[in-house]
Amino acid sequence: MDFTGKGVVVTGGTSGIGAALALAFAKAGAALVITGRDAGRGADVRRTVEEAGASCVFVQADLRDPGAYGRIVEESVGALGRLDVLVNNAATLHRTNLMDAADEQWLDTMAVNVNAAFFLSREAARVMKAAGGGVIVNIASEMGRMGNPRSIPYGVSKAALIQLSRAMALDLAGDNIRVNAVAPGGTRTAMLESSVVAQGYEVEEGLFAYSRRVPMKRFASMDEVTLAILFIASDAASYITGTVLSVDGGTTATGPKAPLEDAKIS
Repeated sequence: MDFTGKGVVVTGGTSGIGAALALAFAKAGAALVITGRDAGRGADVRRTVEEAGASCVFVQADLRDPGAYGRIVEESVGALGRLDVLVNNAATLHRTNLMDAADEQWLDTMAVNVNAAFFLSREAARVMKAAGGGVIVNIASEMGRMGNPRSIPYGVSKAALIQLSRAMALDLAGDNIRVNAVAPGGTRTAMLESSVVAQGYEVEEGLFAYSRRVPMKRFASMDEVTLAILFIASDAASYITGTVLSVDGGTTATGPKAPLEDAKIS
């Protein structure tokens, strides 16, 4: 997959899948803008991308701030000279159930996981339409496709992101702008580790229990997730829009899952 000459924006590009994705796009020839709140981590990722031979600009932004969306797109176009691909990757996860969820946890999740994707996509679509087309990829989750205990804000936000992708794809198809969602399953990231710890597990114990619930009995590698995203953003997927690409080892094919505490750890 070749992104030579293309400008790509990755939100939440300072850690986890976002950082790995920025490097993957760089190796495929893209020029990058990454966003995040932590300037130190942003500088680290930018340096790594530049060492891979690509140009990279870090835009420090809090996606809870309504003023961030237009600024991110404006600075990205200024830095890249164009905007071909937007990846809405930034996300936050609060492990809580319906009765225990604080109002702030619900509102924070929706602000970062849903509102930011909507407003950023709208800003980016204006630029893409004027340029003759583009691609928007929303990073959803297996948790947006099936119910999970103690995950209501995150699960609902990712389900909303999937529906947003479908609706935007229809609205923008006539403008040659493709919109798709990619829904990863278990991938070892800091977010996943903090999630199992929040459920009372030691990290390795919890990760093992989680992997036993996956039909393929393992996690996705970071490469497996980033390559799927690169594919759906590439010209190789030029007739694919309005879909959800699951990268989950078969998890969403299995139907409802038992709570994590019911998994056998042996």
